[in-house]
Amino acid sequence: MLILFLTISLVYVHYAQSIMTAVAKIHLDSKDGLTGFFIFAQMNENSPVIIKGNIWNMPPNTVHGLHVHEHPLSNDVLNCTAAGSHFNPYGTSHGSITEDINHRHVGDLGNVTSNSNGHIHIDIKDSIIQLCNATQSITNRTIVLHAMRDDGGKGGFSDSNTTGNAGARLACGTIVLQKAWFKQ
Repeated sequence: MLILFLTISLVYVHYAQSIMTAVAKIHLDSKDGLTGFFIFAQMNENSPVIIKGNIWNMPPNTVHGLHVHEHPLSNDVLNCTAAGSHFNPYGTSHGSITEDINHRHVGDLGNVTSNSNGHIHIDIKDSIIQLCNATQSITNRTIVLHAMRDDGGKGGFSDSNTTGNAGARLACGTIVLQKAWFKQ
């Protein structure tokens, strides 16, 4: 928890103004225990969301799709499948994180890579997801790490346009909005 607090504090100090934050504690699919965390920060509805975090105990040197899914997990549910489909309020096809809002799901966050020790360091900036805008808000939804690389909707597989052919759900956590921080 100390690491989580320090990370939130560093994000706050870096932006030094009113900021919305959210956190997600990550667990392996259907297993209890913390395997990582995410911090989400947004200055206002016109600024991008900054995502920082870490996930441990993943297979070494592997690439994984990362998506926001539509439903939160209830407190006693550890099954990542309960998170539902990718968060897609506009009914678009799956796409890469570099696509505009007309060519990707709101929840499409691309790929992350584990190092030789199975550690994934998260450092993403995205202008499509929101903490402030209700329609695109990722709060009270679930962030999911998938078993395989996300093909950005261009892989030609039967599920490329819906899931990026990213495979099973390895780990997940509900994104919980924290209090807004204000510059003193």
